[in-house]
Amino acid sequence: MRSVIVFLLILFAVTHVAGQPEDKRAAELTQLLRRAKNDLEKANAQIELAHHYMAKPGSEAADMKKARGFLDDATQTNRTLQSAVIAGNILLEDSQIEKETGHRNAGLKKLQEAIRVFRRANAPGREGRALMELRHYYGLEGQELKERIAIVGQAAHCFVRSGDKPEEGNVYLELGDLYRIMGEPAEAIFALRRTIQLYEESRYTAMQSVYNLIGNAYIETGDFENALRYGHLAVKVLDELRDTSFVAATTYNRLGITYFRIGNLDMSMECFEKALTYAIRNNWDDGVAEITANVAELSIRLGSKMEPHIHSLEGFMRRYSGSLQPRSRHFAESLLRQFYVQLGDVKKAGYYLRRTLPLELETDITDRIMLYRDAVLYYNLTGDVKNSSIFLAKFKALTAKVSNPRHLELYYIVAYKTDSSQGRFREALDNHKRYKQYADTISTRRSKREIRVMDARFNLDRKDAEIRNKSENIFLLQRNIEAQTELLNRGNVIRKVIIAAVIILLLLVLSLYSRWKLGREYSRSVEDKNSKLEVLLKEKEWLIREVHHRVKNNLQMIVSLIDSQASYLNNGALDAVLDSKHRIEAMSLIHQKLYLSEDVTTVNMRWYINELITHLKDCIGSNQNILFASDLEEVYLDVSNAVPIGLILNEAITNSIKHAFPDNEPGRIHVVLGCEDEKVNLIISDNGIGLNPDFDTQNAGSLGMNLMYGLAAEVEGQLTIDGTDGTTVSVS
Repeated sequence: MRSVIVFLLILFAVTHVAGQPEDKRAAELTQLLRRAKNDLEKANAQIELAHHYMAKPGSEAADMKKARGFLDDATQTNRTLQSAVIAGNILLEDSQIEKETGHRNAGLKKLQEAIRVFRRANAPGREGRALMELRHYYGLEGQELKERIAIVGQAAHCFVRSGDKPEEGNVYLELGDLYRIMGEPAEAIFALRRTIQLYEESRYTAMQSVYNLIGNAYIETGDFENALRYGHLAVKVLDELRDTSFVAATTYNRLGITYFRIGNLDMSMECFEKALTYAIRNNWDDGVAEITANVAELSIRLGSKMEPHIHSLEGFMRRYSGSLQPRSRHFAESLLRQFYVQLGDVKKAGYYLRRTLPLELETDITDRIMLYRDAVLYYNLTGDVKNSSIFLAKFKALTAKVSNPRHLELYYIVAYKTDSSQGRFREALDNHKRYKQYADTISTRRSKREIRVMDARFNLDRKDAEIRNKSENIFLLQRNIEAQTELLNRGNVIRKVIIAAVIILLLLVLSLYSRWKLGREYSRSVEDKNSKLEVLLKEKEWLIREVHHRVKNNLQMIVSLIDSQASYLNNGALDAVLDSKHRIEAMSLIHQKLYLSEDVTTVNMRWYINELITHLKDCIGSNQNILFASDLEEVYLDVSNAVPIGLILNEAITNSIKHAFPDNEPGRIHVVLGCEDEKVNLIISDNGIGLNPDFDTQNAGSLGMNLMYGLAAEVEGQLTIDGTDGTTVSVS
């Protein structure tokens, strides 16, 4: 199977861009030169114009003269700029002009000088482009191929330093193809994987050519699974980009070759037919010939089953025969000859034998051997012993000259068939023995090739491991280089910074000492003020306690006066006076709690209510059958709220003791104090006789009732009295 892998075609596929008309591009660059705002823009425009005329097809003297003129202008402009990069660009373009005009050695010297200029200017991107130009001075065989690979490797390193991932990807694509040409598929796959990674990072999508190359490399390693995978990826990209160029023909042709190698001949034929369609659309004559040859070889494998396809191809060859290159036409006709000889079609075999015999001495050895083989087999079919013997003798002489086991194996099997058909059985037996001998030799070589394939796959796996290690090492090395460069650049700066830092440090120490002195004086002043404030605070607390103590004493004195006055009053007036006494005692108890506690601003209502209940029970509780229960939370109130709550509690409990349980009936008074959402809830309930349904608490005209409603309003609370089931007074 002939593989349509042509290095120059692939390179063209990667770099080809639809160009603009030359005069239009020249006009655009000229306009850019006129609009240049500074010498740098002017020099760059002049170099671009020089490149434009240098790169035009052919090497017309007028174009080269214009190119040199613009380079001279750029040189003149750079005398003011003194830019090393511009100087290197001028040398690079000048070297290309020298090469285009046939002065290869002069071009090489200028190119090497351009590389040195870019290197001194620390312009790795431009150095990489110059190295990629240098690779064209080396061929694709032997030592020159190795040197070319080394130069491309240097270019890759330059683009790594410049951070130009698309260009780095192009370089690794070149390396992959060079390693493929060199017969190192593992190295080729390694480089092409790197290309795919870089293109993906750069969001470059037109990767069908890359997938083509890496798929072909996998074929060489015997890894047909990956070969198919990348072949289908290439087809997918073609479909996404709607690429119908000759790259599509190359892609389907390679995929057909892969299917041929794995034995899927139907899929192989389908791919070859698509490849042929695209080759015809793009007028790619050599591609048409190559793909047609692949179809013919596949047809030989399939035999008579492929006759319709072969007839179709013959028609195509007749239509396009005049536009094909002679070598391509001969190649396709040779394969058609082989097909018909193998098929036993004497007429068609004779036609194509006569078409190819005139070029007998102009073809290479392999083609001549196949020609002689087909000639012998054809004349055996026709019974022409004379011509069969003539071409068998030529066949023998040629195989003896090259001593290739595969060719010798082919000769002896043809000689065996010829001798057998002509009744020379002893000679046929000898030739058959020779045939088996060389067949065994070829089998051994095939085994060695399989070992080489396995070795290539092993090397590929080893390369995968190496790349991981190298990537880590390169990353660490880059970090180390960057760190060292940074340290070298900062060396002089650090020395100056140290001197400045010492001076600043001395000033800072002086400033800190001054601030420390000021701070110490300020701290002393603050401490003195704090001491005075503590004294004043203690005096204030003492005064507040003293005030509460005196208020309590004054209220107690009023209570004593009320007690003295009560002895002179009758029952109605006595009850009123005693009610007032209880109210005053409730207030007095609050002030007592305040001056006896550490906190002189708030009252613990739990303690206060318990003591108030005890006090009222002792003072009023003539009915010993009344039980008191309480459910009190820890609630703290200031004086302004504690006094009204205490008076409401006093009124409610007093009323319950006096009126809820007539005739010393047993009963229960329950007090509940709680706090929810920062709101205090107070409930005083008894299970006594309750209130008359007609009794209006808000319009009762009773001092106690009016007092409770007024006190509830004072604390912004709501007082409710329910007398349906005992009496319940609640404040919330």
